[in-house]
Amino acid sequence: MNKMDIDDRIEIIANQLDSITDLIGFNLTVSDIKKSDELDRLYFLIDYIKQITTDLKKISDDISIKDDAK
Repeated sequence: MNKMDIDDRIEIIANQLDSITDLIGFNLTVSDIKKSDELDRLYFLIDYIKQITTDLKKISDDISIKDDAK
């Protein structure tokens, strides 16, 4: 897998994460969730997605830095 393939894959994953975040946000606004366990699960997923996104950005930055160094 070359660097362009990796960059493309990272972009696809980032787009998927955006879609997941949008879906969770939509569900939070239209649903009347009262149970704290359900809300806790949703907020956990949002935090988890944010962490994955941060990790992907770090990977992307590392790829760019290594590519620029050549």
